[in-house]
Parts: sequence; structure tokens; C-alpha cells
Amino acid sequence: MSTLRASSRYAKALLDLARERNALDVIKTDSDTLLAVLKESRDFRVFLQSPVIKPDQKLKTLKTVFSGQFDPLLNAFMDLLVKHGREAHLKDVLEKYTSLYLAEKNVVRARIASASALNPEQVNQLLALLKTPTSSDVQLEQVVDPALIGGFVLRVADKQVDASVATSLAKLQREFDKNLYIADF
Repeated sequence: MSTLRASSRYAKALLDLARERNALDVIKTDSDTLLAVLKESRDFRVFLQSPVIKPDQKLKTLKTVFSGQFDPLLNAFMDLLVKHGREAHLKDVLEKYTSLYLAEKNVVRARIASASALNPEQVNQLLALLKTPTSSDVQLEQVVDPALIGGFVLRVADKQVDASVATSLAKLQREFDKNLYIADF
């Protein structure tokens, strides 16, 4: 089974269990914390991915490190991943859980990259444009990228609007490069 498919299935199972136990928000908070640890600690990622360390040692270490910090459901879920040999995919599973959680709560995720920081009025206008009748909230990630020169690149789900000056200049350059006119003088 592919990593993506396995991660999706485990994330959906975690979401279903959390929904049954009315712990969606608690598991989301705990998974955000665990994701932050995974992103910050290279040693922890290597530990989880190591085929040399035996699963029972991984379980023991996880219980020691995270005892009492997370909801029992998340601890049991991590145990299940280790027992099934999927602990190396924990980061992917938790990221997929976050996506499923946001979809469950009708939250729209958007990312805007601009050459300079947006002012609060622009952010409010953008949030108003992105909010749909079916969405309850918009989660906007702002990135400042001076390489864009001007304009912005907006990404919502699988759609992208690129209105940056850098892209416009690149298109113009390509048009000049394929200009077939040859001066005859």
C-alpha cells in the first residue's frame, strides 16, 4: 500500500474515532503539538523511521516521553501505528488528519504570497472574498516573498492565482524569445 493511501486511511480512522468520542478539537490540538515536535526535532523523526530500533523499544520510549501529555486516544493511536509498522508515516498521518479536520469544520485554507506584507484592510478584504456560504472560517497563511517583485500568488485548495510581476515578466520574456521576426537590415 502506498504511503499516501496508508496515511489517508489512518488519518480517516483517527478522525472517525475522535468524532465518536467527541474529541475532534482535543485531538487536533494534540496533533498540532506533535506535528510541531516532529518538524523541529530531526532526532525524533530519525528515531521513528529507524528500522534498527525495535517496535517494542519505540513504544516504550513514546510512552515515557509523551505520558500524560496527550489525549489517551492519540497515545493509543501512536501505539497502533508502531504495532503496524507505520510510525515513520506519523507526520503524514497527522497532516492528513489536519486537512480532514478542517474539511469537517468547513474551514477554507488559503496561502497568499506577496512582495510586501499585506495591511489589515487588505487581509480583511481577502478574507471576505474567500469566505463562502458553506465555509465557517478561513485560515489564511501569509508569506512575504520579495522575489515576486510586486503583486501576489494566492493558493486556495488546489487552485492558484498568480498575479505577480515576476510571472508577468517571465511570460513577457518567453514571448520575446519566441518572436519570429528577423530584422532584414
